[in-house]
Order: sequence, then structure tokens, then C-alpha cells
Amino acid sequence: MKRKINIVFIVIFLLGISLPYLFAHREKEGRVSSMENRTLAAYPCVRLEDGTLNKAFLAEYEKWLDDNIRGRAIMVETNSALQYVLFERIVKSDTIMGEKPWLFVNKDGMIREYQHLNLLSEPELAQYVKNMQGISDYLKERGIAFYYFQCYDKETIYPEKYVKGVNQIGTVSRADQIVQALEERTDVRQIFVKDTLLSHREETIYYQFVDTLHWTEKGSYYGYQALMEELCRDFDRIPVLQENDFQITEMESETTLYGFPYPYTEIVPIYDVKEPHAQEITEETRERWDFLHVKEHTHDYINETCENDLKILVLGDSFVRMYLKSDLAESFSAALSIDWMNISILDEVVEEYRPDIVIIENTQSALDNTIPLISQVDFIE
Repeated sequence: MKRKINIVFIVIFLLGISLPYLFAHREKEGRVSSMENRTLAAYPCVRLEDGTLNKAFLAEYEKWLDDNIRGRAIMVETNSALQYVLFERIVKSDTIMGEKPWLFVNKDGMIREYQHLNLLSEPELAQYVKNMQGISDYLKERGIAFYYFQCYDKETIYPEKYVKGVNQIGTVSRADQIVQALEERTDVRQIFVKDTLLSHREETIYYQFVDTLHWTEKGSYYGYQALMEELCRDFDRIPVLQENDFQITEMESETTLYGFPYPYTEIVPIYDVKEPHAQEITEETRERWDFLHVKEHTHDYINETCENDLKILVLGDSFVRMYLKSDLAESFSAALSIDWMNISILDEVVEEYRPDIVIIENTQSALDNTIPLISQVDFIE
């Protein structure tokens, strides 16, 4: 009898460790989880391309099994719901909860950014400023106007909504360091938007939780106004969109946390240009700008109704490509928006596009990437 019980336990054990493998997904390239917004692990190779054994096979196998076990999506969603309902915990790895219902990005050292624990050393700041001045001089020699546009994360505009117990050290951030140093040590023209955003903070200028990082379309409108106000100091032929040029509506929005519906709704403003004239080029863009980095973030516009013949080039991040690019295109005969990863080949882009105006837009959340890029540009030497 005891022998039979042992056999039953062994069979149950073998089934327990083999069934997850037998019924797991086995796509070679890895499936995409829309719930988690990431690519799941692909089945690992026993041998590498050079024929050697894959020494990391066991670790990769465990990660693959964790990601591809059947019913995983249901388990993730259930865990997300239980953690929030029972403990008010957010299990979404890239999200952190501030004062309810506010949610913030939790990745890439952004807590340290908020706390001002990652300030630039004087040599780092000096190199950044030197190269930014170099970029400005390079463009000025070619008759091109240059502007630096520093954007801000929402915790900078709404610090009181951030995570309780996470305190700031001093009042100066890396972004503040850069803006102040550029103003004091260079003749680089800047688009100052921080005070504008702070003055409108009682309005819906950043998402509370539907988006953990970005400004809303109303916030981007104020950013657009600050940008255009600065450009109009140097160019008198630029039409500027006003609020009455937009069809302004509101939309009730919500979000999910790994499949769990966050139990709040948010009313967000929607700004649609009433009579858009700029048209985005598609096939020509793919051919002309094939040499760019992050090509999928390239947006090329022409505006045949515009009364000026100015061409503007903007190197930026999601604050531009998700919100500003099409509005800017309404004010110029041609507008090109590309990812800031192309800073290193800005000279090649300028040679091809021959813009009248160049703007480098930089957001706090991107500084870990843009600081090294700008500090290492070599075409200005």
C-alpha cells in the first residue's frame, strides 16, 4: 500500500513539473503582452550561433517558462487585482502610486531624478554646456537659428502629488542645472516653459493616471505657445495657433494595471485643429530618411498653404512626437520631427534637410540618454 502511495506521489510530481512545459507557448521570436507592454521571452537555444553550448540556458529557460505558461495572463490580472484591493499596492513594475489617484513612472532612475540625487558634476555640466554651444555655433555658421527646449516630468510640476515619504534634496534638478548653465555661460537661445506650466498647474495640463509621464493636450498647447512666442521674437512671418483654432472637447478616460481596471476615471481635454493644412509625407519619408536612427519616430510634413517658406527641424522625444509635431507643422512650409537619438548625426540631417530653424527638445525622463549623446557629439570639433 505504501509503495502504491509513493508511486502516486511520484506521478503527481512528474506531472506537476512537466505539464507547464508541455502546454507552454513556444513561439521562437517571443510573444507580445499588450497587458504588460513588453515582449515575452522566447524559447532559449541549447547552442549559440557559433555552435557553443548556451551556458545561460537554464536561466533563460526559467524566464521563458515564467513568461509563457498557459493561463499566465489570467494569473497576472488576478494578482494585480488582489494586490490593489487587499493592500492598495500597484504591481505594475514601471508604475508607482502617489497621492491617490495619481500614478507616476517608476523606472530608469526617475525617483533619484525627483529627489535631485543625480545632479551633474561641474565637469559633466561644463562638457554638456560646451557641446550645446558648439551645436549652436555650428548651426549659426550656416545661417540656422537654434533653440533648446527643456520639458519637465509631471512630478516637477506637481511635487505634492508624488509618493509620500520620498523627499527632495534642495530645489535644483539636473534640468534646472542645464537651463541655468546655458543661460549664464552660453548664448544658446532657450524656450522657457517651466514657469508657464507652473502658472497653469490648476488646470488639466498633465494626466493624473491615464498616462504616468506626459502632459495633456492642454499642457502641450501651453508648451506650444511658449515655443512659438520665442520663435516669433526672431521671425515675424510665423502664424501661431490660438485656442479658437482648435476644436476643444473633453473625454472621460481610464486605465488598467496588468488587466485590472484602475477604479478611477479622468476627464482629459482634446485639442483638434479645426482646419489643418499640413500634410504628413509617408512613402517619401521612409526613402529619404532611411539613414536615421529610430526611423519609426520620423515625421515629415509639408504645408503648401503656409505664407512663409521656413523649414523647421525638431529633435525630441514623445513630448514632441505625441503632442507638438502636427501643431508646429501648421506654422511652417515644412516641418521635420525626428528622435533625439539622431543628435550624433545632426550635421548629416542638416545637410540633407537645410532647415531655417532647429530645436532640440529634452525631457527630464530622457536626460540619462541625452546627456551622454550631447556630451559626445563630434561633428562640432
